[in-house]
Amino acid sequence: MGAIGDAKIAEVNKVGEDELFNRLATGTTLTDLLKEIGIGYKLWARWLDSVDGRRQRYAEAQEQAAHFYASRAVTTAVNTHVEDNTINSARLQVDTDKWMAAKLNPQYDTRHKEVAVNISVGDLHAEAAALLREVSGDVIDGEAEDVSDVER
Repeated sequence: MGAIGDAKIAEVNKVGEDELFNRLATGTTLTDLLKEIGIGYKLWARWLDSVDGRRQRYAEAQEQAAHFYASRAVTTAVNTHVEDNTINSARLQVDTDKWMAAKLNPQYDTRHKEVAVNISVGDLHAEAAALLREVSGDVIDGEAEDVSDVER
């Protein structure tokens, strides 16, 4: 980057890492924060990588922001009353906060996750034969005699 990028990063450093991460952890979106400090995503990434451990502290701030959004969703839901005529806007706020929390911290992702499992019958037979060998040694091949027609 050029002198302009270096000057902008110097301004970000003046604001301070603690202040920036605290703002993110308490619900300021990254987009709003970047607008305020006057840099874009590319310079933000450069700033994060300029100091060892800073990206990890950023990830921790995102986790804290997820807790903030989840807490705000619960508070909004609990404090909304039918007679206020604000149910739809409150529902939208709760859904948005839940979405933000899930994006910032996977523990809040409540979507149903589908798991696809492929089973091959041939593989099952091979596994069964391996288990038999393991338990009783080699599998013994033999001949079977049909006894259904035998008189008693």
